[in-house]
Amino acid sequence: MRNIADAIEQFIISELFANEQDRVDVKRSQLAEKLSCAPSQITYTLTTRFTPERGYEVESKRGNGGFIRIIRLPRQTAVQSQLPAGKGDLSSNQLVQALAAHKLITSREARLLDYFLHVLGDHVSEENKEQIVRNAYRLLQEEE
Repeated sequence: MRNIADAIEQFIISELFANEQDRVDVKRSQLAEKLSCAPSQITYTLTTRFTPERGYEVESKRGNGGFIRIIRLPRQTAVQSQLPAGKGDLSSNQLVQALAAHKLITSREARLLDYFLHVLGDHVSEENKEQIVRNAYRLLQEEE
């Protein structure tokens, strides 16, 4: 059984993607009523699931005319906040796992990258493998 935070997250994401907009404005109380939960559960989900690391920014205005604005950050901004900039921070395999964990690549893409890293083995330096992963990621982003 899914927990309420999962349901709230899925609802908000489906709203963002359904409209193909990069931001959505909602009222906390109306959203809580629609999802049959407490407003505090909405707040919890927003603070834990809609973070810059996950590619979102949340603004809120409290009071009678209050609202919550959820903004989907440009993909490049989200990536920059999630991945280390310098070389040597992560191994190539750890970089692949970080990309997959942040849902920046699919599990299939991660398995393919892991396979190619395995095939390269000791024939390519770790620094070059890391650069290969970064280049592959950039190429994958151009496809979107």
